Amino acid sequence: MKKTLLILLAVPATLLSCSKNDMDLAVPPVAEACVIQTSNPSGRIYTSDSVVAYNCTSKHCGLLPLSTKNYWVYQDSIYYDGVFQKVQLDTLRFTKTWKSLADDLTWWEANMTIGLPVRMYANDSTIYSLEESYFIAGKKNSRREFGQISTDSTRYLSSFEDMAAQAKVIRLSGIISAPAGNFTGCIYFEKFSRSYRKDQVIFKPGIGVVRYVREMAAPGSPFMKLQQVSNLVSIHIE
Repeated sequence: MKKTLLILLAVPATLLSCSKNDMDLAVPPVAEACVIQTSNPSGRIYTSDSVVAYNCTSKHCGLLPLSTKNYWVYQDSIYYDGVFQKVQLDTLRFTKTWKSLADDLTWWEANMTIGLPVRMYANDSTIYSLEESYFIAGKKNSRREFGQISTDSTRYLSSFEDMAAQAKVIRLSGIISAPAGNFTGCIYFEKFSRSYRKDQVIFKPGIGVVRYVREMAAPGSPFMKLQQVSNLVSIHIE
């Protein structure tokens, strides 16, 4: 009986010996909430001074998960006028964020080109670009680039900066393989301007670009040649 009492008394003594810091370490950190994006800024025109740099510390949910902590690693095959040059690894990050004051939207700026707009906003179904206007000084234009569609395919007018282009989006039903794995439910996006440039993007919603192919014509030449092929190697999404 005496031994039993000693054991029972020892248990609370052991619990009391644990410091508050020890108990805090045992509690897993709470995951940061992801902010869902739903706005549609297509066709909006902003004055240059109404889009300001700011430090975004939140995570944004949408067609592309966006955070300054996320990154995507690509294996890039580089060509010069169709002639293979080298293979290199490049890491896509969104290193800068901007806010459009008129509608309080966050625009994310990428450190490299992988078929996505360099400065972009993504809601739950569409990716938009934000570019300097070539026709109105001091203005920035927002334009729909690509996104999920309700039909099997769709076509629309687009552009490469000031160069007119035809765009199309196709829902893919098969499996897309890349070094990062096998992906289903992907979207194929193509933007084409005759005798100038052709971009092809295979995109997995919620993940990002799985494959990117870029062809361009040399100045004065009507023939487009391969310039870049990029395949997703790994991703880090928080």
